[in-house]
Amino acid sequence: QWRSSTLDSGGRCVMIPGTCSMLRWLRLGNSGNRCSGRVEIFHAGQWGTVCDDSWDLDNANVVCRQLGCGAAQSALSSAAFGAGTGPIWLDDVSCSGHELSIADCRHSGFGVHNCGHYEDASVVCEGKVRLANGGNSSCSGRVEIFHFGQWGTVCDDLWDLLDAEVVCRQLGCGRALSAPTRARFGQGSGPIWYDNVMCTGSETKLSECRHQVPPHLFSFLFLSAASPVRLANSGNRCSGRVEMFHAGQWGTVCDDHWDLDNANVVCRQLDCGRAQSALSNAAFGPGRGPIWLDDVFCSGNESLFLSSSQFTEHFLSGQPDSNSTAWPPFPPVNSTNIATVSTTSLPTRRPPFNITAPPGDDTGVEGEVRLANGGNSSCSGRVEIFHFGQWGTVCDDLWDLLDAEVVCRQLGCGRVLSAPTQARFGQGSGPIWYDNVVCTGSETKLSECRHQGIGSHNCGHQEDAGVVCEGKLADSGNRCSGRVEIFHAGQWGTVCDDHWDLDNANVVCRQLDCGRAQSALSNAAFGAGRGPIWLDDVYCSGNEPSISECRHLGFGVHNCGHHEDASVIWVEGEVRLVNGGNNCLGRVEIFHDGQWGTMCDDLLSLDIANVVCRQLDCGRGRMILSRAAFGAGEGPIWYDDLFCIGNESSISDCRHSGLGVHNCNHNEDISVVCEGKVRLIGGSSFCSGRVEIFHFGQWGTVCDDSWDLLDAEVVCRQLGCGRVLSAPTWAHFGQGSGPIWYDNVMCTGSETKLSECRHQGIGSHNCGHVEDAGVVCEGKYRFVQLANSRDRCSGRVEIFHAGQWGTVCDDHWDLDNANVVCRQLDCGRAQSALSNAAFGGGAGPIWLDDVSCSGSESSISDCRHSGFGVHNCGHYEDASVICEPHIITPPDNDTGVEGEVRLANGGNSSCSGRVEIFHAGQWGTVCDDHWDLDNANVVCRQLDCGTAQSALSNAAFGAGSGPIWLDDVYCSGNEPSISDCRHSGFGVHNCAHFEDASVICEGNQIRLIGGDSFCSGRVEIFHAGQWGTVCDDHWDLDNANVVCRQLDCGPAQSALSSAAFGAGGGPIWLDDVSCSGNEPSISDCRNSGFGVHNCGHHEDASVICERKRPQTSPPGDDTGVEGEVRLANGGSSSCSGRVEIFHFGQWGTVCDDLWDLLDAEVVCRQLGCGRVLSAPTQARFGQGSGPIWYDNVMCTGSETMLSKCRHQGIGTHNCGHYEDAGVVCEGKYKFVQFVTPQKMLHRLLTSSSNTSTPWPTFPMESSTNIPATSLTSSGTALPPFDITTPPVATTNWGPQTSPIPITTPPGKNTGFEGEVGLANGGNTFCSGRVEIFHFGQ
Repeated sequence: QWRSSTLDSGGRCVMIPGTCSMLRWLRLGNSGNRCSGRVEIFHAGQWGTVCDDSWDLDNANVVCRQLGCGAAQSALSSAAFGAGTGPIWLDDVSCSGHELSIADCRHSGFGVHNCGHYEDASVVCEGKVRLANGGNSSCSGRVEIFHFGQWGTVCDDLWDLLDAEVVCRQLGCGRALSAPTRARFGQGSGPIWYDNVMCTGSETKLSECRHQVPPHLFSFLFLSAASPVRLANSGNRCSGRVEMFHAGQWGTVCDDHWDLDNANVVCRQLDCGRAQSALSNAAFGPGRGPIWLDDVFCSGNESLFLSSSQFTEHFLSGQPDSNSTAWPPFPPVNSTNIATVSTTSLPTRRPPFNITAPPGDDTGVEGEVRLANGGNSSCSGRVEIFHFGQWGTVCDDLWDLLDAEVVCRQLGCGRVLSAPTQARFGQGSGPIWYDNVVCTGSETKLSECRHQGIGSHNCGHQEDAGVVCEGKLADSGNRCSGRVEIFHAGQWGTVCDDHWDLDNANVVCRQLDCGRAQSALSNAAFGAGRGPIWLDDVYCSGNEPSISECRHLGFGVHNCGHHEDASVIWVEGEVRLVNGGNNCLGRVEIFHDGQWGTMCDDLLSLDIANVVCRQLDCGRGRMILSRAAFGAGEGPIWYDDLFCIGNESSISDCRHSGLGVHNCNHNEDISVVCEGKVRLIGGSSFCSGRVEIFHFGQWGTVCDDSWDLLDAEVVCRQLGCGRVLSAPTWAHFGQGSGPIWYDNVMCTGSETKLSECRHQGIGSHNCGHVEDAGVVCEGKYRFVQLANSRDRCSGRVEIFHAGQWGTVCDDHWDLDNANVVCRQLDCGRAQSALSNAAFGGGAGPIWLDDVSCSGSESSISDCRHSGFGVHNCGHYEDASVICEPHIITPPDNDTGVEGEVRLANGGNSSCSGRVEIFHAGQWGTVCDDHWDLDNANVVCRQLDCGTAQSALSNAAFGAGSGPIWLDDVYCSGNEPSISDCRHSGFGVHNCAHFEDASVICEGNQIRLIGGDSFCSGRVEIFHAGQWGTVCDDHWDLDNANVVCRQLDCGPAQSALSSAAFGAGGGPIWLDDVSCSGNEPSISDCRNSGFGVHNCGHHEDASVICERKRPQTSPPGDDTGVEGEVRLANGGSSSCSGRVEIFHFGQWGTVCDDLWDLLDAEVVCRQLGCGRVLSAPTQARFGQGSGPIWYDNVMCTGSETMLSKCRHQGIGTHNCGHYEDAGVVCEGKYKFVQFVTPQKMLHRLLTSSSNTSTPWPTFPMESSTNIPATSLTSSGTALPPFDITTPPVATTNWGPQTSPIPITTPPGKNTGFEGEVGLANGGNTFCSGRVEIFHFGQ
């Protein structure tokens, strides 16, 4: 083996010898983990094992170190991981433990041994991950990973549960419970290997997750003999298109000067023997992505396939790109101080194998799939896959429809029907190749799905998986023409040709993804089938999803013979638009030879778009886009150098280079935007105007009856014009002419086109053109947006490409780039060009990197960049901008920013008042139609005023002036701003200013949670849109006093720590709080900064304030605390009565609409009065006076205060005091119940009706004889207890409870409060009508 670091720079190919080349000759077999298993080495062209004679930990340590798997844990003998096959290469191995390779240890010589495979040696290595300093558990601790002989740690930047979950999975430690940071398990030593780890949670090991190479390693260089070359687009790993891995991605090699010498180097590097052919002109199909090499000249003797110029430039610079995952840095081979860096992102090599064809018909291509034993059909049967020269089966563990769907797709057999298990199609033989298959359903072949490993399973052939696919057309040279066969009742059968027509054929072609039907053939045009005839007299409309959903006589009902079997032929040259959201927008694809393919964008013209759009009945072409604007396609590129004059009837009639002749890749796919069946006329752009639709060769309008934002939203979506802004009526954009096609349109808002919405019928209406409907959409084709901000002119930059939104990397991000974005969004000039995900990291693809704009471009995508999707970034580098919005200053100097909201006329509070919004340079109001708490919550959140307490109407804070901007506002409550809610459109309303909407927000950014009132509990503050807690470090009475004063709860009694009122959730906002005691709010005290802490929620701070709550308010005493509750007119008990609540300095009542036990339960809890007994209505405790504060109260029952329940808004109601709600609570001292053998419930009673103080209660549940006398704590005797004729009972709600007389009706109708009986149940007392005893009855 090579030990020097010399570089052959004399040729264009480079030999890279080095110590790491030994890694390719060693592996551990028959284990699910690359760091444990049977030891196997590669010698003389084949893999063999090592005998266990003299096998010990020193030997095992060399193996583990050689594989980068840390130290050895075990050196196992006696074929512990199963007996191998092939030669036994080494015996009597004796290592000192310091050797670089197992082959360097003393041994008997290659192939010299006296062993059998039952003596194969194995090892268990420490692995690449461990948890240190976790005490007695190996499943908790500081994360450490092993690279190149050294353990190192992982930085906690971006560290979360998804990352921890991967570690737990890799170690076999179950689910992740937590992901502690800040060296919770002590600080490690040595290198920090990973930073900014971003796992999806589905990886099998931490090294598979995305991460950043720490900057202190950038001065190193890693030379590896691990192969960066592969052969693609072939079923065999030893033939195909040459691709190499560089700069983090795969790319191809140009065929200039390509010859057998070059090919021999590739074949040798892949252990594939000598080259047979050196093919050019994309013989295995054109690749995609970069073309890495050109003008390659090899002598044929090189060991690795890399150009010296590229190698020197990229790998010997000493400063490789910090985000490149292709070649992690490593010191030169002659270095004496080798640092540890992950190599997990290097392209992995598969061991060489020979594909042999066993006797019979068992040949196949690596990864090929077939369905066996399925009778006459090739689309159903036992799943078998070809690996290592042999067909094998798949175990049915976890086998489901998603897995079966991939098999059906791979075989071109249409949709999946079922995924049978337990060897439904008979038991196979030979190996079981796959187990625990988990497909997403989108894979193109089964081998792309996750599984346990080839040949790794715990199954028998009685668990062989099967598949039943929908099927394909039979007896034809391609899958899209032939005899129609369907699968039913476990058997394939044919369809009779009675009434067989193009509508029926179109359903079949669509079901098979074969485009439109060209012909519907009868009389067994593709030969007579056999088996049952399943369908006859089929009638399809043409829109059904499958042929079996069309009308027919019933399965198996027919009067035909197989000479009448139906067949279809698809339309050659069919065209479609893909990935655009509707059929008139997207990437152009055409159908040839049974396969969809794309068109190259060379020689673009709008004439091409016009032909495509006309062919699709989508009107005229509006745009023709290049550079795969709607994503790169796959499969063949059918057309290049297209030239259309614009009058052709189909795209295949235009001139082109020839079917399949091109010099393109899929990054050059053509896309088209058609006018479609809908257009907007008379507006300032084609994204606003009068709605017109195309029917029967003529444009017509839509009547505005029932026209609203949901309908307009569908139009905007259909046109690709972003969100809807308004839905104007009454011919706002002028009266149209011609027919009125639609009236009474009713869309749900989720439709993709207007024709899918319900309407009165085409041409059916009672309108004139004065009622023509209009639409104003957000803008023209909006391919850029600013995300994660309340202002549309600031935020994270996102662009729309290939059918989805993605971000822009901040490399070279500057004001010129930001200016283009701001101009594109009509947001003025850029104020800032921000990096490092200033508005939070995005998700999805990173579309652009290395953007370089001059500043004058009309679109960010017009600037120079690396190419769509080409980047070396993570989402922590997402670019952002802050634009300078158009601020218009009216004469009164009332400036504002577009979309800004304020609350007017609210006195000293900025968190209550009349809602006003700034639009078109002017403040205006919001109409109160449909105004509710959801709407108010959006306003309060937008203003950082917490949650809404009330949504007021009728100009509660006075009538405004100026325009009324919004009406009929509908918010879900989650929108970032009020303008994002559904509404009639800016300036569209039917209101006057006496209907101006107002809100009262919570205002206070602090609350106490978990206590018995809002003046005690866990301290929580509101910041950045969410509630969080305060850490108890340095928490004292000065801090608590500030909290209590802020809440108007008097001075503090206690400052509690250690989550005295329970641990909170969400962020910990403040730590190390230090108040003097005089600050107006807790956030004004000194602290570490919002979100800066070293705490957990077990350290949440709490307070108890001194506030004295009056149990009752004597007449004329109207004092109280905001949100306080009392029960009035309940006699001497404070736990029953009319519900009253204190707001704005005044006690008021609660209306009984929707009042129930859940609402009453919250009142009882707030008052500390135990469980609720009843929720009386209709002023049961007398009519109150003053305001009625709440109506339509809806509590879940878990709230701590009545004011936290949903209601119509403070002071909003339609009630009178005769509807005042009441409550009866259990009381502050719960009933004591006595159980007799007869299971009756008893209570202690007073001795006489004039007893002013009831006898104390005590439990006697275990007693069967109730004593005649007993002593209280003062020695007073209790009277005898007579259960036959009870005297006077007290409800025992407390020491001041007034007695309630219990009457005794004739007969046995006596009972005790709360007792339950079952009546009329015959001889048993355990069945019958449920009756309960209350108030003596």
